[in-house]
Amino acid sequence: MVFAFLPLLLKEYGLSDGRIGIIIGTFSMASMLLMLPMGVFSDYFSPKKTVIAGTCCLSLYFFFLLLSRNFYWLLLSVSIGGAGASALFIVLSSLYLKVVTRISLSRQVAFYHVGGYLGYAFGPLMGGLIASYYPPKFLIATAWACSLGLIALALFLRDSTPIRFSFQEYGADLKKPGSLLLILGIFVLATHFGVEQTSFTLLMKGKLGFAPRNIGYMFAGIGLWMASLAPFIGYFMDRKQRVILFLFTGLIVSGVFQFLTANAWSFGSLLITRIFHTTGDAIAILGIGVLTALYFPGARLGGNSGLLYVVRTAAMFSGAVAAGLLNTRWGYSFSFMANGLFVLAFTAILAISFRRFFAQNL
Repeated sequence: MVFAFLPLLLKEYGLSDGRIGIIIGTFSMASMLLMLPMGVFSDYFSPKKTVIAGTCCLSLYFFFLLLSRNFYWLLLSVSIGGAGASALFIVLSSLYLKVVTRISLSRQVAFYHVGGYLGYAFGPLMGGLIASYYPPKFLIATAWACSLGLIALALFLRDSTPIRFSFQEYGADLKKPGSLLLILGIFVLATHFGVEQTSFTLLMKGKLGFAPRNIGYMFAGIGLWMASLAPFIGYFMDRKQRVILFLFTGLIVSGVFQFLTANAWSFGSLLITRIFHTTGDAIAILGIGVLTALYFPGARLGGNSGLLYVVRTAAMFSGAVAAGLLNTRWGYSFSFMANGLFVLAFTAILAISFRRFFAQNL
């Protein structure tokens, strides 16, 4: 609800495209700085309490967004939000992987992602409807109220058993075959998340002239599509047991339709393009989730997930800042074209560099 409309809110505050990119990138950077410490901390302390702390930081983030339009105060607020996100996103996913069984793993990971996709659908939809009838700050106030409910839900999470801390064991996990491939795959995929956070809403409003409610409908359609698709992808991954092939296929499809997003001319054409694009996203994201559970032991999933999210957010920060600069000079479409080509080129390099490992695991 907030991420989809934050660029529009910042536009109404009078910020330039470059500063919008910096603010959104700062959210990712603040998350990145704390992801690894938060993940390791949750392994040997308490994942549940770490998630509760993260939800409290997110609540403060929304509250501070209401207080100021000053660029530097906004940087402070997104930094607090990034800290909360680092605790919530990493630790919640690693806690889930710690407590589920390894039977039908792909389907269980898919089930977890369905929750995120439904939030991706209904959050922007609700935000678009609110933004159509009320000032932008009412949207942030609604998000703050929802965050209080999120804190209450976190109190009922199941916790996991803490472990003895050891840097050596975490280092050994990263030396396993395929870990580097997983890390680079995450980097490639995450660059386009940063581009989308900075440019997608602005593309819909600035180039295509969408009203806020139509922006909400767009996110709702995409999110519902991904939520309905994820269980089927999980089913086929469990059947075929070719997770790396799924990952590369997802990256290619995502890159092609990221590039084609720049050529959309209407609501229908953009929706169809993004449905194909997010099909690739869903395949790649689920493949990454399954490989994470397979490559790393459950007891140390917090720290290792933290490292993977550091890579993810570094790529998102790079994508967000680059998109802000490209948007200023060449418009919102160009950043999608450039990022689509980058994803395709980097995926080809990965396939060539890891062809021996890739052939052994198909």
